[in-house]
Amino acid sequence: MKDQMPRWSGLDPLAQIRSRQEGKTKRGHQQELLPLPDKPAGKWKNTDSIARVIPDTPVFHLAIGLDYTIPPRLAGKTRIGSLVSVKIGEKLVHAWVKDIRPPEATSQRLRPISRVLSDRGLVSPKTFQLAQQVVSRYAGNISQVLNQAIPNRRAGIEKEFFTNNFAPVMPLTSREAPCQETNCLSVRDEPKIENYPQGKGLLDSLANKRLARVVWSAIPEPNRVAPFNQISELVSVALKAKGSVLCLFPTARQASEFCSYWSASQGANAPSPLKYFFEKSSGRHYQAYLQCRFNHPRLVVGTRSAIFAPLKRISLLLIWDENAETYQEQTAPYWHSRQVAMMRANSEKCSLILGSYSRSPQAQALVLSSWASELAMNNTPVLLPKIFTPDYEQRDDLSIGRTPISSTAIQFLRSCLENGPVLVQVGRRGGRKALSCARCSAPLRCPKCLGQVEQRGDDYLCPSCGHSFFFRCPNCGAQQARAAVRGHQRIGRELAAAFPKIPVINCDADNSLPPIGTKPTLVVATVDQEPVASNGYAGALLLDAGMLISLDRIWAGEQTLRRWANLGAKVAAKGKIMLSGDPGEYLATTFKRRTFREWASKELQERAEVGIPPTAAMAAIRASKDTLNQLLACANFPDMQVIEPVRFGNDWQVIVRARLDQGEELRAELSRLQALASRKKWEPVKVQVDPYDF
Repeated sequence: MKDQMPRWSGLDPLAQIRSRQEGKTKRGHQQELLPLPDKPAGKWKNTDSIARVIPDTPVFHLAIGLDYTIPPRLAGKTRIGSLVSVKIGEKLVHAWVKDIRPPEATSQRLRPISRVLSDRGLVSPKTFQLAQQVVSRYAGNISQVLNQAIPNRRAGIEKEFFTNNFAPVMPLTSREAPCQETNCLSVRDEPKIENYPQGKGLLDSLANKRLARVVWSAIPEPNRVAPFNQISELVSVALKAKGSVLCLFPTARQASEFCSYWSASQGANAPSPLKYFFEKSSGRHYQAYLQCRFNHPRLVVGTRSAIFAPLKRISLLLIWDENAETYQEQTAPYWHSRQVAMMRANSEKCSLILGSYSRSPQAQALVLSSWASELAMNNTPVLLPKIFTPDYEQRDDLSIGRTPISSTAIQFLRSCLENGPVLVQVGRRGGRKALSCARCSAPLRCPKCLGQVEQRGDDYLCPSCGHSFFFRCPNCGAQQARAAVRGHQRIGRELAAAFPKIPVINCDADNSLPPIGTKPTLVVATVDQEPVASNGYAGALLLDAGMLISLDRIWAGEQTLRRWANLGAKVAAKGKIMLSGDPGEYLATTFKRRTFREWASKELQERAEVGIPPTAAMAAIRASKDTLNQLLACANFPDMQVIEPVRFGNDWQVIVRARLDQGEELRAELSRLQALASRKKWEPVKVQVDPYDF
């Protein structure tokens, strides 16, 4: 039997190749060394182009991207940003094409793309870049970010858009740029941006395309849900430059009202706002996405997810009420619109304005670090409503703090009703909640499911199972219950009994109201659902003002001040505001004196002492106890504090804390651990960087 390989003949067949690289050695000697190539040659020679795709999968280590060949039948349809179908295992999944490269040899055989769902470049390179930045900042999955940034595709809407409505917009020239006229914005109401000490400089920067990063403490406009007059002025000036303006509001209601205000107050040459609301139907949401991607609208108004709107060029990115809870994404990787806006402003070189009535510690940190400047009235006198805190000023009323509506609050409402409508803010909706026995204080539970019970009229109802029953305390036999918590419906009935000649209106998320007139009216509303009055409210009463402060959460103080400030902005300048329910002397004094910046600076100092964001890098890892132990055994957190696992709902939680300069290292290690757990098929792991609910 002959050998498969030829016997050694004494001559090296690769001598000529090696001798060219090593000129000092004679040709043909076995002692010559063949240098290793920088990149090993592939085993499989592909003649088709190769596409890097991001599959729509929650599997962490697969979502970073996979290579597939582009078969000749799909070569003309596949482009960067296209939506395709690929096969992973035996399952077809959707994927986005991130990049395409020429044919090259690979170490293993590649599967071809199965199908092209959309031959358009639906995802722009800037969107891929921004999503990757969010992934790096929050140690997340790029597939999850793209799912949150891109609405679900609707083939019918896409076909109609490209058939009928798609008209490529030519680059704007100086003659074609809209909103160049000086009378584009008709502003008749005070206040104006130019009234601020730094206002004229900001307007000049926006008009002359100079970058501006501003934290804005706005002057209230009581007859509007937000300072639409001032926002319109900023938007109008920014539209003089080439590019688009992106405005974000905390709710779809506010965004829609701003669109109506803008359309009614602008001239004929002003661009129409494009509504980009996640709350809209998925079809319209996808249509708005296509408009941003291909038609390049000048003005886009939306909510949280609009931060990813694929605009070609942005001149101004404005976020109103930047500390609202709705800007926090509740699913992995738990990004915040404010942080994503900062990334986008850096990468796309656009101006950024973060506005609110109060001041969050995160925004104050940007000012103190000189990353952003400040737009505020400072010591300039502004006529604002007076604020009363009877819990600390009038302690002779024994009913204060014991009943939701004390006698002092009744007197306050009566005096305010003489001048117009009065707003009453209630922290909870519904009737009487958290009931207990009036005699022995035993908690009242549903006899079927042991859930909490509400009282509606004379009936006791369990909202969980729908069981209605007659109450008799099993401990003492009493038949009367008292409520530690009252909802807006119960408060409305009590106010109607106290003021029989005054109309009482209830308002919540399911029952929004148009603007209130000038007649004496009591409006009982839940938080962030308060309607505006045409001339501002004559007074406002905040019940359960200390409800949030009692919660042991990092955001309790800032959210309390934010809610108070937003409510106070709806009161007329000559009106009055009263806090009821033990609001806390320090926060009450801050609200009364409007020293939000000083409070935010002190809050930052206190957080720095204990290492809490934004003064430190922090992450929460949640999983089962066994999985956490496996992760910690493989983890490498040098010079970082790892807090021992504690129970967190049905899972266990570990907190890892590090210095700010170690934040990138911490996030990289968290990504590695998630990929490790994914490859080893451990139980699900949840990672949240800079946890909000801490």
